Formats: sequence, C-alpha cells, structure tokens
Amino acid sequence: MHSSSNMRFIETLEKCEIFKGVEKSFIDEVVRNAKIERYGAKELVRIRGDECGELLFLVEGEAFGLFTNPEGRVLQIDHMFAPKLLAAAVIFAADSKYPVDVETVRPSVFLTLDKNFFVSLMMKNERLLRNYLQYVSDAFVFITDRFYEITMKNLVQKVCSYLVRLMEEQGYSIVTMDMSKEELAREFGATRPALSRVFIELEKLGVIEMDGKKVKIKSERYVRDCAEFE
Repeated sequence: MHSSSNMRFIETLEKCEIFKGVEKSFIDEVVRNAKIERYGAKELVRIRGDECGELLFLVEGEAFGLFTNPEGRVLQIDHMFAPKLLAAAVIFAADSKYPVDVETVRPSVFLTLDKNFFVSLMMKNERLLRNYLQYVSDAFVFITDRFYEITMKNLVQKVCSYLVRLMEEQGYSIVTMDMSKEELAREFGATRPALSRVFIELEKLGVIEMDGKKVKIKSERYVRDCAEFE
C-alpha cells in the first residue's frame, strides 16, 4: 500500500484515539503496512472465536459487535463507527480470539495490521504506547459497565417475572413474597445486595412499594411489560 493513494485512510486514522498526538509519519507507516478488507452491508467480518492475530481498524462505515447465545438470541454489545480499533482488549491475550461477532451495518472498509509490527511501532513512540494503554483500559471499563448493565437488566426482568407470578397466584396487586430475598437471590443466581438494589430502583421509579415481605404493585403494566422480555 502506497501512502500517496491512501491519504484518506491516514486522515481518518488521525482522528482515532490511538493516534491522537502521534506524528503523521507513524500513521503513514501503519497504512503502508496494512491490508485492506472491504465488506458490503450486513456482512460478517469476524466470528466469535476467530483467531485475533492482528489489529483490526474500522476506517469507513459502521459495524455491530454481536453476541449470539446457544438459543439463537442476539445481544448487541457495541455499535461501532469509523475510525475505531476493534477488540483492543484481547489482541495481546494469551488466547487471543474475537469475543463477539463483527457485522457491518452498511458498506465498510477495514485495515488489518500485524500485531508484532504494531508492537515495534509502540516501542519507538511513547505517545502511541500511552494512547494504546489508555484505549485498552477504556475498553475494559466499557465492557465491565456493559456487562453490569446487561446483568442488572436481566435481574430486573427476573424480579418482574416473579412479581407477575405472585400476582397471578394470589390474585391481587398487593402480594406476599413466598421466599426471603436471600433465597430469591440464590434462585436468580445473583447476590443479595444486587437483588436489593433492583427492589430499591423499582421503588424509586414508583413501580412498587415494599413493606417487609409485602409488595404493592403500583405499575402493573411496567412489571408485565418488563417480564415479557425475559
């Protein structure tokens, strides 16, 4: 790849967080040593479990990071726009594999770069190294926040499903829990503090009102709608 014919890639990568404050000559070296991959809309770029032996930059277009469970349920983990480095947190793992499916939203262009070559660039440029370390750290924070969000959402759905069951069994919008929060937490595979936070949040939202083991369902529609998505 010749830098004269790829100025748009250089200009795009200059906007990427990893290359913030990095000399254009280093970015030019990245582009000259990278391979181009072009995809149409809704095409799979990488599949969860594929070997991750290179850096994968999205330089044009947009893509989803998707997780599909064994039952076929698809969960969107990330919506990525150019310019962006994908799977930054796993590239240098001992068993480096893509953690999610990468699927384009519209026609997109990617650049791939050998990770050992990128290491050699980082060893020459402290700014690039620091940018990469911050990028990986930010990616880790994003992943843990996303995991927490998904976990808490699933727990809210489980609690709402439980409340719907109690309403149907007891025939009233004021129900009595048939187990302690500790037992319920074990039932849901969650910690008691996490479960308590869900009940507190539902109270703050005005969905329920707690009085010991008694729960007043103030918004039956919210509870039933939430339970349907479990």
